[in-house]
Amino acid sequence: MKNRIAFVSLGFLLLIGVVWGLVLYLFIPSWWFPAYPAIPAAFVAIDLLENFFLKADDSQQQKWMKSIVIQRITRWGILLVTLVLLIALAHPPKLSLLVSFMALFLLYSVLSVLLLYSEIRKKK
Repeated sequence: MKNRIAFVSLGFLLLIGVVWGLVLYLFIPSWWFPAYPAIPAAFVAIDLLENFFLKADDSQQQKWMKSIVIQRITRWGILLVTLVLLIALAHPPKLSLLVSFMALFLLYSVLSVLLLYSEIRKKK
């Protein structure tokens, strides 16, 4: 079950990231910036780490909660590093960066909540 949900969330993140990148590149070229692929790549990396932590921890409730805390710290660390590097090195258009990053963040957050909800429901 975990593998199927993880595969679906990973595939959905990749699909939306690629489609939005193509929309930017083909239809809104003023919003396109060459470092755009770093945004979906950061969310894919976070999703892979989160799924790895959830899969690795099936033993106790306490360990599971520690795993969630580690995931959150890792998530925010990767996101902050990605944002700082994008702003410092790529100098993307601000509106494009904001829309792209926040849209993928909201999508990732919804997928993450659904994944955790399915895990909690399964553990009951």
